[in-house]
Amino acid sequence: MAEYLTDNFSLQEMIRSSYATRMGLDNTPTRKQKQNLVEVCEVLEGVREMLGGRSLFVSSGLRKGKVNDGQGGARNSVHKLGLAADLDNLPDGNYEAFLQIVPHVSRGDLPIDQIIGEFFIEGEPRAGWIHIGLARGGGKPRNQILRASRVGGRTRYSVWAEPWALA
Repeated sequence: MAEYLTDNFSLQEMIRSSYATRMGLDNTPTRKQKQNLVEVCEVLEGVREMLGGRSLFVSSGLRKGKVNDGQGGARNSVHKLGLAADLDNLPDGNYEAFLQIVPHVSRGDLPIDQIIGEFFIEGEPRAGWIHIGLARGGGKPRNQILRASRVGGRTRYSVWAEPWALA
């Protein structure tokens, strides 16, 4: 039987990693990482409500050291602490969901440190994904709205001053 961290999010979906499975890596959370995952899931419950109660697909939650490194994650990624989730395959499209969540982040309705629109492509609503990260150590959320894009083969992050426009 699945262990649920909140009403709609299970521990298994928050630690699932096809990379860890393929490489035989352990992605079992420590007690602190599990507590952090509960916090993330509580925020995701709020996001789910904002999006009309529809299901959310978490493509990445906890990524312990070697899992994060092997997947090309940032060295300082909050995924390693269990303080982040990536959302993908959202019912109305990833970009549309991002547009619905961003005003709530900018107003501070949810304790989101960073929301990142990752690799969205104009005209392709399911391209890319949404990263939601919480502040480290229970710190005050910065409510940052960022975009990730490829520049010269590298990932670049920039402030997304107008998240309702891709260009």
